[in-house]
Order: sequence, then C-alpha cells, then structure tokens
Amino acid sequence: MSSDLQRGGAAMVVQVRFAAVAAATTWIAMWSWRGFTERPADFLAALVVVGAVVAITGGLARWRRLPGGVVVLAQLVVGGAATCQVVADRPWPGAEFWAALQRAGDAATTYASPVPDDGLVTVQPLLVVGGFLAMVLVDLCAATLRRVPLAGLPLLTVYSVPISLIDRGLSWWVFAITAIGFLALLYLQEEEHLSRWGRSLDGSTSVRRLSDTVRGSAVGVGAAATAAAVALPLAIPTFDLAVFDVGPGRGGSGDIEVVNPLVDMRRDLERGEDIDMITVTTDDPDPDHLRIAVLKRFTNDQWSGGNRRVPEANLADGRVPAPDSDPEVVRYDEADYEVQVAEEFQSRWLPTQAPITSIYAEGDWRYAEDSIDFLAGNDDLTTAGLSYSMTAALPDYDQDALLALNTSPVTQDDELTDLPADLPDEVRDLAREETSEAGTDFERAVLLSQFFRETGGFVYDDQVPDDPVGSSELTDFLFTPPEEGGRRGYCEQYAAAMGVMARTLGIPARVAVGFLNPSAVFGEPGTWVYSAHDLHAWVELYFPGAGWVLFDPTPSAASVDVLPSYSNATVEEEVETATSAAPSSSAPAPTRPERTDDVTSSAPTPEEQAGGNGSDGASFPWAVVAGVAGGLLLLVLLALLPSTLRRRQRERRLGGGPELAWEELRAVVVDLRGRWPEGRSPRETAIALSAAFGRVGSTDPRPAHGPDLAPEAVAALDVIVGALERLRYARDHSSGTGELRDQVEACTAALEAGASPRDRRRARWLPASVFERRRVEGGSASGRESELVGSSAEQL
Repeated sequence: MSSDLQRGGAAMVVQVRFAAVAAATTWIAMWSWRGFTERPADFLAALVVVGAVVAITGGLARWRRLPGGVVVLAQLVVGGAATCQVVADRPWPGAEFWAALQRAGDAATTYASPVPDDGLVTVQPLLVVGGFLAMVLVDLCAATLRRVPLAGLPLLTVYSVPISLIDRGLSWWVFAITAIGFLALLYLQEEEHLSRWGRSLDGSTSVRRLSDTVRGSAVGVGAAATAAAVALPLAIPTFDLAVFDVGPGRGGSGDIEVVNPLVDMRRDLERGEDIDMITVTTDDPDPDHLRIAVLKRFTNDQWSGGNRRVPEANLADGRVPAPDSDPEVVRYDEADYEVQVAEEFQSRWLPTQAPITSIYAEGDWRYAEDSIDFLAGNDDLTTAGLSYSMTAALPDYDQDALLALNTSPVTQDDELTDLPADLPDEVRDLAREETSEAGTDFERAVLLSQFFRETGGFVYDDQVPDDPVGSSELTDFLFTPPEEGGRRGYCEQYAAAMGVMARTLGIPARVAVGFLNPSAVFGEPGTWVYSAHDLHAWVELYFPGAGWVLFDPTPSAASVDVLPSYSNATVEEEVETATSAAPSSSAPAPTRPERTDDVTSSAPTPEEQAGGNGSDGASFPWAVVAGVAGGLLLLVLLALLPSTLRRRQRERRLGGGPELAWEELRAVVVDLRGRWPEGRSPRETAIALSAAFGRVGSTDPRPAHGPDLAPEAVAALDVIVGALERLRYARDHSSGTGELRDQVEACTAALEAGASPRDRRRARWLPASVFERRRVEGGSASGRESELVGSSAEQL
C-alpha cells in the first residue's frame, strides 16, 4: 500500500511539474507582447494566476488518467473561470466580460502600439484571453499529446505575433529563455520515455532518471543551439532597409509615420491630477489655444495625422512659411513667446501657437509645410524639459470680409475633404438643415459651430467613454436623444463631429489638439501656465483669403471664454432664425431607438452560448464534474487567500495603538499602488497622504484628489498623527488600544475614493502589503509596538 501511494505521488509530481514548465515557458514567450500596452505588468501578473490554474488542472486530470478531450475541456472550464475572474471580477463570462473584450478590441483597432491604459482604454482583457488560449494549446501539444516538438509551433507564434504589429525589435533574452524552457520540455519528455523501458537492474520501481553523461550532453547541445540562434543573426551581414529616411544627418526629405497625437496626449496628460505642463512668458495680452498637432485624415474609425512629407530642411531653426491670407481679410500682429516644457510632458509633438512666423528649438524638430505643426525627427527626441522661443502671428480679421467668404476645395489636398463612402446620408442632411439660413460658406461654418454650442441641445460631459468618433459613433452622438445619453461629450468628440459635418458642406476641415486657456502666474506679469487639465481639441476650416480659421464647437465654459468674436456676435440674427429649425434636427431621433434595440437584442448571444456549454457539461461522468468542482474550489481558495490574510492583518492593527494604526495607513497606500513617503516625519507624511484623498462616494473613474475633497478624513488623519507624536516623543505617555479605529477607517475610505476602480479591485483581491515583511517605523523610539502584529510572511 505504501509503495502504491509512493508511485502515485511520484506520478502526480511528474505530471504537475511537466504542466508547470509548459505554462512557464508560454508565459515567458508572452513577454514579447509587452509592446502592445503601456502597462504590461498587469496582463503578465494576471497570466501567472491563469497559467497556474491551467497547469494544476491539466496535471491533476492527466494524473487521474482522464481522456485527452476531457483534460482540455477541464482546462477550458477551470482556466476560463480564472480568466473571467481576472478580467471582469466574476468566474463566468457575463455581460461585463464581453463588454471588456469589446472595449479591448476597439482599443486594439483604434490605437497604435503601445495602447494607452487608463481604465477606459485598455487591451489587457484581449491579452489575458489570448494568453490563456495559448497556454491551453501549448499544454495540449506538450503534455496531453506528449508531442513537445509540436508545441514549438504555438510558442513560435506567440513570440512572433508582435513582429508585424510593433514598430520595434523583440527582446533576444525572451527568445533565449523561451528556448531554454522548450529544451526543458524535451528533456522531461525523454526522461519520462526512458522510465518506461522496464524495471531497473536493482528492482527499483521509482521514476528512472537520465544518466549524468546523457544529461550533460543534452544540456550542452541545447545551450549551444540556443546561443547560436541568438548570436548568428548578429554576425551575418544583411541589407540595411530604411523604411523612412528620417535619420539625423541624412539629406533630402523623408516620410515620418505619424502616431495619432490624441493617443499621445492621453498617455502624457491624463494623470489624474492637474500637473503644470508648459510655462510661457509672452507679451501676448491674452494667450489661449496652444496647438500641438493637426489631424487631417478621417476614416470610418477615427481622425488621424496620417503619414507626412517633412523635409530635413524644415527645421525649427528660424522663419517658417507665412500664412496663406489676403490682407483685405486678415492682418497680423506679432507676439514673442519664451516656452519652458515640464519634465513630465514627454511628447514627440512640439507645442506652438498657430500661426507662427518664426521658431527656434534645439533638436531635430521638423514641420510639414501644409500644417506647420512640429514633430520629432527621431524616436529619442521628446519635449521633456525643453526650452525654446517663437513668434506668434495674431490674426485680426475683418468680420464683414470673413462672412462673405466661400470655400474653394480645389486649392487644398483632397484628403482635407475626404469622407468615408458609407457615411450616413442623415449626417449630410443634418449639416445642410442646420446651415440652410446661411448665404456663404463661412456663415455655414459659424452656424454649424453655433449648432453644437447653443442651438442643438448638446451638453459638455467629460465622463462619457472616450470612443473615437467614427461613422457609427457619429450618428449615435448626433441623433440619439439627450435623455438616452446622446448629444453628450467633450472636446474631442465635438471637434471630430464638426469637422465631419463641415466636410459634408465642401469646407476643408481638420482637427487640432493642444491646450486651452492657461492660468496667469500670480506676481509674474506676462507668465502663463498650461496644465494637464487644459488639454483640448478644436476645428480648423480653410477659406481662401483667410487661411485656416479656428472654430471651437465645444459647449463648455472654458472654451466659450476664449471664443473668437466671429463665432457668435455677427451672426446672432441668422442663428436665431436657424434656431426655429433646430427641433427638426432631432427628427431622425425616433429611428435611433430601433437601431439601439437591434444592438441590445443581440448582446445576450454570447451568454446564451456560454449557457449552452454549461448544459452540455451535465452529461459528463461524475469524475469530470468532481475534477471541475475541485478546480473551481482551488481557484476560489487561491483568489481569497490574500484578501483573507489582509482582513486579519487589518483587524489586528485596528485593535492596536497609534503605531499599528499608522502602519495600517501605510498598508492601504501600498495596496492601492501608491507611494508611501519613507523617511519623513508624521506631519510631512500626513500632508502627502491628504493630497491623495478623494471625495467619498464619488463614482468618477478618474477621481480628483486633494485635502479639500475629504475634510473629515483630514481631521481624522490629524488625530492619528497627534496620537503618534505623543506616543513617540512625549514622556511617559500611554495610549489605549483600538481608539483610532474610526479615524483609520475614515482615512482609508478617502484614500480608496482617490484611487481608480482598477486599483481598488487589485487592492481588494491582491493586496501588495500582505507580501511585505517590515518593522514599524518609530518602534525603537516608543518601545511599545516595535514589531508588526502577524507578519505577512509568517502568515503565508
């Protein structure tokens, strides 16, 4: 009996070990996917859990000698539950799971790699699901079918997928470690085959091992092959293929691939807090729109910059081409700007006024002559910490002359009037209807801007999802009634929508992104600061004689304060006439609910399919059901273990004195992925903590921070700090236990309110503080609470 148990235990170890090596090798190969997202640690950490579940489920199922098809099915069910848990916080593919996959798919087709990750825009669910399926496939080939060479195909696919999608090379060390894992699988497979050759000469029934000689030879051959695969490509001469001729010192001109600046701006600026980005010193009495880039290409999916011809001679080292204009329509004054960019603003686009007459900026900054926006000529150049100067051309328009202008699209590139062939006719009809009272193209542009800002019933709302304004999103935005969530959005959506509608009227249009409405620096005349919350988008329309004219259709107080005079005052009578037609603009609205119903009626389909799969499982033998149930139980226990330990840790600390209360606050910050200010006094630390407080009860996915948002938490924090200072520094001071529970809970609620939903979920299910082992700060001074209660490492 003892011998049977020994053999069974050894066989289980062999199966689980083999599956674990297969999962680990696949996970290492997936490090080649890091370039798909700006936060690769998130999906890699999630795949550690998923890989462990797949490996354990497969190893135990094969140990129990279940059929191969049943093993794969068990892995799909149990591993799928783990995948759903890490993607949507539920172990089944509910509506949240499919919605997360849909958002990830939209982000993958909209944004260039690496895709920004701010909670609303993310490709993490797609990467987790893809990684899960790859792990199951590799495990099937290597462990279930016992065909390790066949497993090399999915491993090579995993490693090679980014080659055609990411514009940078892959890591040699990822390939090397993956190859080592693949060789380890071959080794384990052959070792198991050898163990089946019969009983050993000494009669032992233990699993047979390869001899040291054979093992050494295999390791040597494998290491030599891996080293050759990594080193030989570096030694073999190849042709140097330059896709874009933009390198430093190259003559002539070249094309630069333009990444969508809206992606750059979200990545660089959406940091949760209002960080100062650009400081300008100028004699311009009222600076406002500071342009970064223009987007001139519109497809079904989004506005983008496209690829541009930017000659090497077009550097930011002097004068630039003068604006294309008629002095009878517009004259220009000049204003000098000295610009200082903060280190936090790392963009490949150079912020400038528009238009400008000259600019001096160090580095390979180039401009396209048709747009006069500046972008970096090499990958290493950014705006971080850059100082430069420019001279802005401030337009002074003759409004009567402006209102008399008509467009002439033939004078501009066709790309500036292009529209998708499938653009709905109702968008064109609405543009004509809202501008029917205008007599010229410029008046149509003014009325179109007024439609968004005043007469159309639009509402500024920066909490709506930041989906691109493609053809389908545009019709939803324009025609869905406000009470159903339509006609609500923020600057990017308004600018994109007006640009499309202007093009339907034959007016060349492009979208500009940059900053709006800076704040004056107190006590420093002529100095202004653009901050992260000043990010903005607007429209530029072309009219012969006036050039590119700025229109800002966003109905927000910030943009209204800096509207050009031609946007409203001179056409009020025409707008009032047009207003009477405004109700008809919502005429298409009744048709929209039918479209929405069609979409929602199809939404349950994935869940219905999932339900069907579950019903099929009922026909399997009881052993399969027991295995699946055991796997799910193991998954639940693994998922609940960190949070259970954290709750025990919290209760013990809340029942202690000031030192443990202070340590609990530190653990909360660590769990929320914040940074605890080590080495500071309690008062200095409290100031940093209060700056991270959010408004309790807020549902904002990007919560604001500051002590004024949580005054009760600030007061509670002051009580904790006072008690801690008395304990550490007062003579013969004693404190009761558990007296600061309410204060710690108030501070905890404020800290959680200031964190993103993603970080709150991660703090709940995978608290980082549980895995720490440290001594309480100040313990030696007080002598009362020198050790943490319940060391996390000891608990684990």
